Amino acid sequence: MRLKSSFALALLATAVFAFPSQGHDLLIDIEPASGAVLTEASFEAKLTFNNPLLVVEGETSAELSTKLAGSGDWVSHEIVVLDSVLTSQIILSESGDYDLRWKVVSSDGHPISGESTFTLELETPAQETDSEAPILIAPAPIQEQSSGGSMVGFYIGLAMVVLGVIFAPIGLMIRRRARKS
Repeated sequence: MRLKSSFALALLATAVFAFPSQGHDLLIDIEPASGAVLTEASFEAKLTFNNPLLVVEGETSAELSTKLAGSGDWVSHEIVVLDSVLTSQIILSESGDYDLRWKVVSSDGHPISGESTFTLELETPAQETDSEAPILIAPAPIQEQSSGGSMVGFYIGLAMVVLGVIFAPIGLMIRRRARKS
């Protein structure tokens, strides 16, 4: 009898402690793939997981960022999470090796993260040797002039509040006098 209960206890302990460690979601595909060489400065990063990512009331705590190798500055990118796919439009301006770092919350509520690397090789425009590069002069940006419409709305609202404060007690007094008579 003692052997059966010990065996049952060992089986229960194995089930309790073994299964939660296997419950975390996994990254099953990443674009750009680790070690990929890209030639376009603008591209879409796409991470696919084996289960839907955690999104609560349209909000997620997922993150995706990049940094140029050798730099300490991580640049965060806007992301979109749809079911088990995280996507982000990334625009980079400099050739070089990049680190891509991601962090998401899996369907079981545990944070998972990882890193990948890729290389960006942008073509450099041919230099003109016969003539100097033209100087481009851009027109000054046009600033919209406000018509003061927002202040007009503020003053109208303020006047309505003041009138309500003045006339509400008068209306209550007239109503009470009407009930008494």
